[in-house]
Amino acid sequence: MAKSVAIVGGGPAGLVAAKTLLHHPGSFKFNVTVFEAAERVGGMWRGLPGEKGAKCSPEMRTNLSRYTVSFSDLAWSSADLSDPVAGSRFSGSLPMFPKAWQVGRYLETYAKKFLPDNVVRVNRRVTAADLVGNPQIWKVTSVDRLTQDESTESFDYLIVASGFFDQPAQPILQREFADSKRLSTIQHSSQFRDVASFTSKPGNILVIGGGISGAEAAATAAFQLSNAKHSPAKEKPSWADSVVYHVMSRPFYCLPRYLPQNSYNPAIQGHNLSPCFLPLDLIMYNLGRRGEGPIHASNGLMPAEKATKAHEFIRSLIGGDQRDTGREELVYKPNVTQYPAFTAISDTYMDFVRSGLIVPVTGRVGSIVPRADQSSSQDCYSTEVVAEGIFADEITSHHVVNDVVGIIEATGYQVHLDYLSNQVKERLDYDPRCSRVPLLFSPGSIFNPNVPNLAFIGFYEGPYWAVMEMQARLVAQAWDDLSEKEARVQDVDMSQSLSVREAVKNGAPEVPQFWMADYVGLTDEFARLTGVERHDSSFDGRQKGPAFPARYCATQSDEEALSVIREVATTLQDSEQSAKFVAVAAFRAMQGGWVLQRKIDSRHTAMPGGTFKGKAHFHPRIPTADAYTAEYLYIEEGSLTMDNGLSFAASRRYVYRYKESTDTITAWFVEEDGLTTSTPFNTWEFYAPEDTYHGWLAKGHHWCSPDTYKNNCEFRFRGINLETFGITYEVSGPKKDYSHESWYSRPSTADP
Repeated sequence: MAKSVAIVGGGPAGLVAAKTLLHHPGSFKFNVTVFEAAERVGGMWRGLPGEKGAKCSPEMRTNLSRYTVSFSDLAWSSADLSDPVAGSRFSGSLPMFPKAWQVGRYLETYAKKFLPDNVVRVNRRVTAADLVGNPQIWKVTSVDRLTQDESTESFDYLIVASGFFDQPAQPILQREFADSKRLSTIQHSSQFRDVASFTSKPGNILVIGGGISGAEAAATAAFQLSNAKHSPAKEKPSWADSVVYHVMSRPFYCLPRYLPQNSYNPAIQGHNLSPCFLPLDLIMYNLGRRGEGPIHASNGLMPAEKATKAHEFIRSLIGGDQRDTGREELVYKPNVTQYPAFTAISDTYMDFVRSGLIVPVTGRVGSIVPRADQSSSQDCYSTEVVAEGIFADEITSHHVVNDVVGIIEATGYQVHLDYLSNQVKERLDYDPRCSRVPLLFSPGSIFNPNVPNLAFIGFYEGPYWAVMEMQARLVAQAWDDLSEKEARVQDVDMSQSLSVREAVKNGAPEVPQFWMADYVGLTDEFARLTGVERHDSSFDGRQKGPAFPARYCATQSDEEALSVIREVATTLQDSEQSAKFVAVAAFRAMQGGWVLQRKIDSRHTAMPGGTFKGKAHFHPRIPTADAYTAEYLYIEEGSLTMDNGLSFAASRRYVYRYKESTDTITAWFVEEDGLTTSTPFNTWEFYAPEDTYHGWLAKGHHWCSPDTYKNNCEFRFRGINLETFGITYEVSGPKKDYSHESWYSRPSTADP
């Protein structure tokens, strides 16, 4: 006996739902049809290199590693990552944090491997879905986007997989300033790609919204400003002198993509100067933090005790409460740590704040006034930010930002359920006024018992891939045979989602950033419900190590899953034993400004020694060679005082690069223009110190005819940040014999 299923959406949720139903070894066969409105599968990840992308740039990197952004039975090593535009084959090492277009290629590979050709209908937009008859079945109407042909078909079941973040929330300012001229300078964060798209003049760029997308938009804009100033391009756009003002309603912790796994060391009563690093999801989703015994999902409103512990844990990772940035707006005061901690993920945001390129402002935009002089072809605005509420304590109540030349509204997203009939939405307790909880669900955000032949996959804040896969398995079991076990999956208790909805509508501070954020709990609990045994053998047979999709593969002997499990186990080992990821963590933490002190000890009579005092800055820019992942233009300026009493201004420049495929940092000379990368200077090889009183060590060797340069470095961490680092060169040659020791420390927050 067969059951027909319509799936709306061909992104990750729709594809894993289709695959799971088609391959479900149950009593019934499922005939599946996936309706995808776009020209290819992938959802928000479908953009190709060179395209703008639907909700994000195809070049955007994921915030979670490839171990988490995946399904259990397809390893990234099996994905076709060839460039679909250039046609070039992929020959490099797998990126730890893939680009969006690479995620799209992964999903295309997944669809080709598991779904027959006739399952997915692209360019087919669902316009209506309603329940009719007795017993009730779904009447689904769809339109071909190319021919405009309309058809209506009947299905036993319907799965909504069109995404919780399907459409941008209607921006407030775009509604207020509706004429096209002003809209050109106001963009939603999903539309924003580059600063040049809304301004040709210097000024202030305003980012409204303190969530993940807001921090990402602010960091992206700041990076483009930094690159415009410090790239080798001869012509610099005038907007390169702009500053980003980031308006947020509350503080947030900003986490980079690599976190320390042993940041705090009780043995030395403080922070470990040389912690081991891992991708942040392998740290945050550690099963060992949940103790022994079955793990259960803990979602909904957050009690004060749990919130306080979350603040303490995050601060142990990042090395403090962020007051070292000099911006109180980013610090959770003691009186509000009883409320949930909000976070963002960015490798560059915090150091752009330190350097003043991003200015955080607490509050909400109270007014925005176009510039009175309308003679210019480009609008400019003045905005007033009003601070209010419990997170605005001790912060200026009003902040005026003038000369605003571009506005990015990171106002979030809303669901798109217009195709569901009103009677269906009424049975789902639909409330369009609450974008965060628009429908009521039983635990797991899959079912509403009022409509038993309807399911939602990935329809909640933070649809992590392992959870989507588990939700699909629960749906397959529930619809295959409504036995006592599966009936419990469709629990009628919807009190949790109802309580969260009411709290959201009342603005309660106990509402967490994502009210279904317990990825580990959801994954592990759903696995037990579906009878999937977690793979623990590579982790000493215990409940430890990170939770990731391959570890919950339905088939214990699946080679794709086993290969990923082995790879993760090796990655954990290499982090602890081979200094893996230290280079990328150190390189990220070098960004921004430093106070530099240098001592030159000469052992050659014709060359006096001396001391240098000044400032140094590592300016992020787009890598000037494709092989490199990240790049800085290094500029130092100060005063050099020789041992013979002479003193004069001195400066120098280098280019520093990080290469992911080799996990190395290299230094390069620059050409006479001070911007263009020239010949190699040095490569750093990291190794662990022998005691707890030193940071990570690195060494390098370079022969620059006719001289030899040997260097030793030390990088002293406090959580994710470098407290200080030093570079010592021993130089020898026919006319050179000296040591060159430089130490870098962050400027005091009291410094101008």
